[in-house]
Amino acid sequence: MRPVTARFAAPGGGRFGRSFVFAGLIKVLRADALAEVAPAFAELEAAVAAGCHAAGFVAYEAAHAFNPDLPIGAPPQTPLLWFAIFAERREELGTSPVSPLRLPLVPRTTIPDAAGYEAAITAIHAAIVRGETYQVNYTLRQRFPVPNDSAALFSALCQTQQAPFCAHIETGELTVVSASPELFFARQKEKIVMRPMKGTARRAAESSADCAVRSALAASPKERAENLMIVDLVRNDLSRLAIIGSVQVESLFDVETYPTVHQLTSTVSAQLAPSTTTFQIFSALFPCGSVTGAPKRRTMEIIRDLEVAPRGLYCGAIGFVSPGESVFSVAIRTVVIDHATGEAELGIGSGVTSDSSCAAEYAESFAKSRFLDMDPTPFALIEGLRRQEKGGYFLLERHLQRLAASAEYFAFPWNRAAILTELQQCDAELKGAHKVRLLLDKDGTVTLRAEPLLPASRRFPLTMLLSPQRVQRDDPFLFHKTTRRDLYNVERARFPGVDEVLFCNEAGEVTEGSIHNLVLRRGGRLLTPALVCGLLPGTLRGELLERGILSEAVITVGDLRAAEGLWLINAVRGWRRAVLVEE
Repeated sequence: MRPVTARFAAPGGGRFGRSFVFAGLIKVLRADALAEVAPAFAELEAAVAAGCHAAGFVAYEAAHAFNPDLPIGAPPQTPLLWFAIFAERREELGTSPVSPLRLPLVPRTTIPDAAGYEAAITAIHAAIVRGETYQVNYTLRQRFPVPNDSAALFSALCQTQQAPFCAHIETGELTVVSASPELFFARQKEKIVMRPMKGTARRAAESSADCAVRSALAASPKERAENLMIVDLVRNDLSRLAIIGSVQVESLFDVETYPTVHQLTSTVSAQLAPSTTTFQIFSALFPCGSVTGAPKRRTMEIIRDLEVAPRGLYCGAIGFVSPGESVFSVAIRTVVIDHATGEAELGIGSGVTSDSSCAAEYAESFAKSRFLDMDPTPFALIEGLRRQEKGGYFLLERHLQRLAASAEYFAFPWNRAAILTELQQCDAELKGAHKVRLLLDKDGTVTLRAEPLLPASRRFPLTMLLSPQRVQRDDPFLFHKTTRRDLYNVERARFPGVDEVLFCNEAGEVTEGSIHNLVLRRGGRLLTPALVCGLLPGTLRGELLERGILSEAVITVGDLRAAEGLWLINAVRGWRRAVLVEE
């Protein structure tokens, strides 16, 4: 039996995100039947009143125990309620001392399959036409083998997701690892705040395209309507509990950005009577409207009838209750590991409305599982600048603009003025041409390293060879200059006899070299591979495009071989003629 532990982390910060570890286990409260939920909560609140702390979770199917008007669902594999009572709650500055687990977690089996999903969406649309519901949050399950180390999985998700409500709970039988971005409710004395999340857009890999996706989400009539529908539901739920007239919408349609998706959120708050209990809060609010739909009762009946399995902890709540405060997240982006069966489960889903497309909702659901595919290896942003012979940096403003775009994309703090000062100091200390390598770490630390820029040792033209390895054009790291360059470094080492290795994407379109952008002449025009094919927006490339010297184009291997001329370019070495050689 694994020891009972509870840890919460907020690597991404946020208004309510904090990091705690609980210690001094006193007892465990568990409810497996609906009739056991209220007594368990009474015992929990008595313990907190005595100065203890409770940490745990409530399953989605516990809803009927709080509100008999809500439907009874099939019993889940998880407890309906599980809380550990602890003597201490220690605030932590970090997340986890454990090295992160290597992701992705595969293989993952999804139920229902595409045909089953389409049948369910058809049934939901029919229910909407009949006037039974306005929106249904329909969900799927992904199942996969148990990860070797749950603490390492928690560490990995903290690093990759930077979510405000990360949690790692060991019950002895189950392990819960959550990277939830969504607040269910936070209570500080008499004030309660909810922040429902409804509206999702998968992030684009390239900065300007990603900004467009974010703007489109914020302006989308469909997503705003869905979000507003849930805000109205949450306001109604809070009004059953709050002091009359105190419910207010603090903000509407805020876009929160996470590593794989943008999410549309709104914030609603209210004042509570001092005597309000946690059980009363759950009775009025649970489950969160963002994971049911509206109206809540009938929509939950539709969910029960259409979904292939009980939700269990998924779409329930994870959190803690301490003297004077409580914080619960909505249990999404959450992996539940059952050590008895040797299986782990993840729930994913989306809100289905009358104008929802089956294909789009299916894609949105899968976008929400991409957090299990991200590499947790730390990385830094890079800029390689040419310090010119007589001083100053070539294309400095373009380098700073690219660095700013990547820092915003990956949520790295950066200070333009401070970086400029460091670059100017470095420039003043150097004589002659140098390559200056700038590193920006995720904590905002800047490191500069300069090395003399010696004349090229090889004669022109440079030789280049096509790598047999393909890149995926939706990989964000292709569009941002970072220390994560494993494929490029491996391929360059694999072919030491050539000056450069070129890459193609999965569609066979030529993209770039390991340290150069590519230029070719075709029909008298100078062309460079289009950014959408998956490549770094080089600073010299950008300058030449803006001046009209180059044009973007989709370039095939055939185009490459038939080119009237080939060049490799970058800001440090400039233009250099090249030839394609065969392996």
